[in-house]
Amino acid sequence: MPDIAKSDISPNLDRDKMFSELWWLNYCFCEGVGIGAVGNPFFGGEAVNICLHSKCEMTDIGDPFCSSMRVCLCITDQCSLPPAPGSPICVCFNKKLAGGDGWSGQQLFDWSTGFGDTFWIYYIFCLGCGVTAPSANGRPLFAAQFKELCIKGGTKLATPMEGGKLCSAVSTRLCFWDQCAMPPAEGAPMFVCFNLLNPKTGAKPLAYGS
Repeated sequence: MPDIAKSDISPNLDRDKMFSELWWLNYCFCEGVGIGAVGNPFFGGEAVNICLHSKCEMTDIGDPFCSSMRVCLCITDQCSLPPAPGSPICVCFNKKLAGGDGWSGQQLFDWSTGFGDTFWIYYIFCLGCGVTAPSANGRPLFAAQFKELCIKGGTKLATPMEGGKLCSAVSTRLCFWDQCAMPPAEGAPMFVCFNLLNPKTGAKPLAYGS
């Protein structure tokens, strides 16, 4: 599991750059919140927490409007609106009662699956839930991805403590920019309130990321 020092979501989600240029509203030992520019991006983030690696970011609306794909041990569920091409209208205990023969090429991180890879307990119009043997056909033990209008994100299992961190994260929401790491990251400001006691004192509110 990597130490999240930089995220490929945005070049501004860069821990070391935040330490040098962000005006910190508060920082205490291992985490803090700063005030930066609104936008670029409006929101987004990446985090690792013990054995879970998560991302969330903005994307375009549509194609599809909403979708999700999740695997948890023996359970697989999928949803897409509009329905994925080939989706059956009704399936009950893997018997197709109406609609297409099933979709193919549904992606969950680096794993791809087709409708026939799962025994579907039910499938109705655009969503369903099924079962299969854990790790069958190369599926992960746990992974989930979603898209809801302009928001997309996902979580998957990762190797604990890879990179030497129990947890680490960088994120932004409008003007709020956050960073966290345990153990604390090298160069962290440690104790800051309204940017006082910050060894990098040249930062200004709302400037970072502009």
